[in-house]
Amino acid sequence: MGGAGGAGGSVSIAVAWLLLALAAALRVRGARSAGAGPLGGTPSPVAVGLLRGGPLGATRTAWVELYLAGAVEPGWRRTVRCVTSHPPAGCSEVARAQHRVLYGERHPGALRRADRVEGAVRGLRRELERAGLMVSAGRTWTVRALLIGVFGAATTGACAGAVTAAALCLALLADAAAAVLWVGSRRTWRGARLLARMRRERPGVRAPAGAGADELLLRVALFGAPALRAGLPRFTEESGLLTRPPRRAPDRGGGSGDASANCGGCGG
Repeated sequence: MGGAGGAGGSVSIAVAWLLLALAAALRVRGARSAGAGPLGGTPSPVAVGLLRGGPLGATRTAWVELYLAGAVEPGWRRTVRCVTSHPPAGCSEVARAQHRVLYGERHPGALRRADRVEGAVRGLRRELERAGLMVSAGRTWTVRALLIGVFGAATTGACAGAVTAAALCLALLADAAAAVLWVGSRRTWRGARLLARMRRERPGVRAPAGAGADELLLRVALFGAPALRAGLPRFTEESGLLTRPPRRAPDRGGGSGDASANCGGCGG
């Protein structure tokens, strides 16, 4: 009886590893049309920010893009406000969306959930998926369904009677690997290699002396918070870009009419 239980446990663990291998292959491969997406060559800085840090990385990079273009500036008590009435020409769709939903002085993180901003981020993510740099939402759910099977099969195998110590270790390793795949980013292997190569080309988060706005923006996209603190300390601190948005919008005592007037029609 114990031998049958041990054999059944080994089979379950083998199934867990088979499902894990299939999930890993789907997870790192990306779209079949890799390289055929609309991104063309090197992705834009905001696309790189999305690839590195998800929606938060994309929106933070887009705020820096607006700031470097002279379209926004820090406001009162860790907020941003418009300087121009229209988004700068040639800026990313995410930046344009953020500029259009910015009324008055707002914490930059408070606008990340705006419908227009989320729509722009989704559109950019689809471009990265078609380029084979990110895993699509549908494939992510397929991978997670397989990982649930991994958890179940590995647990069944580990709990089987007369299972060997080696088999138990394999079951635990399968569970650990499945957990890593579950919580990991949606970058494909191709996307991870592109990000690593671009980082190697720019060692360190601080831009060299005399570097232009484009180089500074790309470093923010590639390295996130450390590059923000090194290259744009004043804007980072005064805008609250790395802080959580307050539960309530700051009140300057002037009412909503004054706040809207400060924007000068920047929502257009």
